[in-house]
Amino acid sequence: MPSRTRRSVLTGGFASLVTGCVESPVIFNAFDALKYSIVGFPDVPIKRDEVSKIPYASISAKIGMGPLSLLVLWRRENDDLHWISADRAIIVTRHGRVVKTYGFPENMKDTKELGRDPVNNSLHLSTSSASFNRSIDIDVNKRYGIPVESKFERIGPRKITIAEIEIETILFTEKNTARTVNWSFTNYFWADAYDGFIWKSRQHIARNFDPIDIEILKPAT
Repeated sequence: MPSRTRRSVLTGGFASLVTGCVESPVIFNAFDALKYSIVGFPDVPIKRDEVSKIPYASISAKIGMGPLSLLVLWRRENDDLHWISADRAIIVTRHGRVVKTYGFPENMKDTKELGRDPVNNSLHLSTSSASFNRSIDIDVNKRYGIPVESKFERIGPRKITIAEIEIETILFTEKNTARTVNWSFTNYFWADAYDGFIWKSRQHIARNFDPIDIEILKPAT
């Protein structure tokens, strides 16, 4: 199935952007549909009919061996999508890359791109190593402007299943080095084979805890 059609099916015509206040009960009532079947049970697969009960764009997120959490789209600021959980933790993504977080023990306060990010809908076209530079701000110890150098490597085609939907993707690794803080880490991105949309990723936001696994359950439109 072409990627564009698949995304249209998954959005299901529902509203994809929550523009109200973060305290709105409408937003947090949306979590009730999945509370018992997903949250707190990391080994239980997410069902498509359960996802369809949530009338907003949504993602799942899991840190290490912790429980699976549902986040819905709270707001959009240009290309930045703010996803919020029931306990009000926030993950901000830009074209699939995590660029900010709130409500974690250690947070990525900001990301500045120093050039074009290959994750921005062109990763699937890469056949050789691509490089990217950025800087990040971390709230612990108030470390700002940490330079991060990264290099991508194409691993190859991978068929993944997200909430009972099979998707043809291409897996890439991103090997990152932050020399000024002696930190090296590897991110993983599963890019749609048709248009480069990032359906799944494993990304580091801090050096003191495990990476975040993210899957797009219902894409924003």
